Amino acid sequence: MNNSLKYILAFVFVFFSILFFNLDIYSSLGVGLFVFFGTKFFIEIGQKIEIRDVMIILAALQWIIGPMLAFIFYPDDEFYYMAVNLQTYMGFVVPATYTFAIGMYLPFWKKIVTEKKYLNDIRAFFNKNKNIDIVFILIGTLSELFIEIVPANIRFVLFLFSGLRFIGLYFLLLSDRKYKRVFIIIIIGWLFFVSLRESLFHDLLLWLGFFVIIAAFINKPKQITKFYFIFGIVLLSIVIQTVKFSYREAINEGVTGSKMNLFARLVKDKVIETDYATSESNLSAMVVRINQGWIIARIMRWTPEYEPFAKGETIITAIEASFMPRFLFPNKVRAGGRTYFERFTGKRISDETSMGLGLLGEAYANYGIRGGAFFMLMIGLFYNFFLSRIYKIALKHPAIIFFIPLLFLQVVKAETDFSVILNHLIKASVVVWAIFFGLRKFFKIKI
Repeated sequence: MNNSLKYILAFVFVFFSILFFNLDIYSSLGVGLFVFFGTKFFIEIGQKIEIRDVMIILAALQWIIGPMLAFIFYPDDEFYYMAVNLQTYMGFVVPATYTFAIGMYLPFWKKIVTEKKYLNDIRAFFNKNKNIDIVFILIGTLSELFIEIVPANIRFVLFLFSGLRFIGLYFLLLSDRKYKRVFIIIIIGWLFFVSLRESLFHDLLLWLGFFVIIAAFINKPKQITKFYFIFGIVLLSIVIQTVKFSYREAINEGVTGSKMNLFARLVKDKVIETDYATSESNLSAMVVRINQGWIIARIMRWTPEYEPFAKGETIITAIEASFMPRFLFPNKVRAGGRTYFERFTGKRISDETSMGLGLLGEAYANYGIRGGAFFMLMIGLFYNFFLSRIYKIALKHPAIIFFIPLLFLQVVKAETDFSVILNHLIKASVVVWAIFFGLRKFFKIKI
């Protein structure tokens, strides 16, 4: 019944979106994809750690659902308007998103053992190394403390090491430590404090989401418990989006005092005591936030009419940049970012603004409609292959499954450029290898 439910719901949404909402077939198929993987994710959470579902859900949300809302409700937005029509946009984006999903789920590999066996092996490892949770929490915490004082060219590596405190939390969930809830509250609370300090909330929401996924994998919660946790993260995302602009504005204006108090006051003013959260301006802002499609549409409008297709140029540049360490090649090309945005959209942005093409936008900018869809298939296959290697390694080193969130932290976001994705995967893989090697070499701990 559970497996049938996701297919039934997807079919129903496609059928009714055509019948009652007058959507074209591509838009309806896009909604169906989102519903299918959303249902699949909810059903399977607790049974496995399925990072592919997370990537497809976020991609469908930002490439299909957000743009569709913009087309229907906010077609005349002054800055974030969709620069091509609905049929042109969805005619590229929906097939490309499908090929992306197909690539990740093509069955050219399958797990040799079940998730239950992996979890039992992780428990067995933890029982032999009872303090590994505290070790990881300490290393991650110290790395976080030193990020701001180390040279800029190794700051990202230290950022990756700081993620060990969350992996330590996953092992902590396996323990019977008396005060483990205190550890969890302190570490997640600190993450929230850092997010407030930097006015950046992406990592907070991602790490919270990963924590819920792995906590469910370990504890096997009931369906209603899963619903509450997922609903909580969605609600937190909405609250953050509602107050984020005002919060950043207050910080930029030099408001003094506790940032926690400022955030709480804004939540009270804009969410609890007024109807601002459901106002037209806030709903419009939230649609803009989940709409990566306005960038893709601008690329489709500008390229190749005013700027020729890059024909793989940005991809090759990203590969070269990712495999050459900056401390060895300080003058290497910086891939992605505002240069590509202005080049392929024709839109000038201020020096303080940071925008990229995003993975799907980059696919079109290089290869056009058909080539872009094929490129997304290749990216899906690449992720698929990468995960297959992780699960093969897990046969001997099962704890590596807990490192999946660290490896994919920057990869799951749909707005991420290819250069950032590749750079993160390579550096995160090297850091994970260094952790495994160091623990075995110096502490005789074989993860």
